[in-house]
Amino acid sequence: MSTPLSIPKLAYIQAFSAVAKHGSITAAARSDGRSLQTLSRHIAALEADMGVILFDRRSDGLALTKIGANIFEHAEEVVIAAASFARAASDQNIAVAGTIRVTASKTIASFLMPDTFADFSKAQPEIKVELAVTDETVNVLLREADITVSMSPPTQQLNLIFKKIGELELAVFAATDYLTRRGSPRSLADLQGHDIIGQDGSQEDFRAMGVPIGPNFFRFNCDDQTVTWQMIAAGCGIGLGHLRLGMANPRVQRLLPEIPIIKVPVWLTAHAEIGTNLRLRTVFDFLSDSLSDKLA
Repeated sequence: MSTPLSIPKLAYIQAFSAVAKHGSITAAARSDGRSLQTLSRHIAALEADMGVILFDRRSDGLALTKIGANIFEHAEEVVIAAASFARAASDQNIAVAGTIRVTASKTIASFLMPDTFADFSKAQPEIKVELAVTDETVNVLLREADITVSMSPPTQQLNLIFKKIGELELAVFAATDYLTRRGSPRSLADLQGHDIIGQDGSQEDFRAMGVPIGPNFFRFNCDDQTVTWQMIAAGCGIGLGHLRLGMANPRVQRLLPEIPIIKVPVWLTAHAEIGTNLRLRTVFDFLSDSLSDKLA
């Protein structure tokens, strides 16, 4: 089995290329901006790593050895490739065009994201968006998403940028058709005689509103917030809905306005590289502004 090839450090190759091109360490230092000591040390380290002599040290300066002359062209290729690599990485950070992966909870994705991204597509036509809908915890640090919109702040906050962008307000709604058929509850106690639609967390939400909940309080239970809202609008019964969404829907009415509104905080999270990545910053700022308005 052959011994793995040892790859010299890029800085050593750059030092060799600069000195070979300019003919002396002094001239290379003047052009390159590195000190004479650094260039000398890097060339000596390169020769030691490779086990060759690259320059003849003479009284009038340095001269490439035969080996040095043979590999100079390859060194130039490495330096050019490294510069191209750096420019490509920089271009990725400053380019707006490209793809951003956003994750959002089911509630946010269903009720707020469609209108938000409709506006976004007009403002930023060159940015593509991958929207992943999940109520599971997403790790931005592991690049499972570029940006998350969730109901809780990140548990790991190091190397992350996050902000509370508003609150999702929940109130009690029912369809006009349902109320015509069953009558409107006038008090919290009246809810006991109605068909109540529940979902994950509804028991805690209704209790927070001061509603007494018995063992048979819910007529329907649904594990999807979007379907729950569609059931309310269809006339299946009374349930909790997004306040702004409900007030804009002519099919439903808000009930018992004296009951305190449930307020659920909404958080926007991104990787700390937002400071150098223009595309990430552009999407983060747009979502922050748009969703803040919708949650106001």
